[in-house]
Amino acid sequence: MLLEQLASLASVVSASAIVMSAIYASIQIRHNTVAVRASAFQQVVDSFAGISFDLAKDERLVALYLRAGKEFASLDEMERTQYSLMLLSFLRRAENVLFQSNIRMLHTEHWCGIRTSIEAILAPPGAQSSWREMKNRFNPEFRAFVDSLLAAPARISSGSAVKSSQCL
Repeated sequence: MLLEQLASLASVVSASAIVMSAIYASIQIRHNTVAVRASAFQQVVDSFAGISFDLAKDERLVALYLRAGKEFASLDEMERTQYSLMLLSFLRRAENVLFQSNIRMLHTEHWCGIRTSIEAILAPPGAQSSWREMKNRFNPEFRAFVDSLLAAPARISSGSAVKSSQCL
């Protein structure tokens, strides 16, 4: 009888250990998920900050960016290509953020600031002209997203038109 009782006790202890291990593993997975999301968001921030900083430190590129936003059609071929590549680089990063948000790698509130940046970058008429020329290079979901942003009515803020974002 003692042997049977010890076997039953061992089974209970073993089952308890398995349950505790499962709980511990789930806590560790949750912590890892938070760390991975934080890392993904940091990479996004670094990527957007990098392109912004690279543009900002070159006065010639800033001048091209401003002029292209107003007069894209009047640029020569070299300037149009350079501006389009700058915009393409920015929008590729944004496409990645949309994808990461859709697979729940980034939270909606992280996407909100990027969305507002996309609206601001694409607000000038020249940017919209460039977008129409390059939009087929992006996946259909991102194209539809950007087109919906461009179709949304603008609101006036501090003297300039800004799209109205509904992020949350």
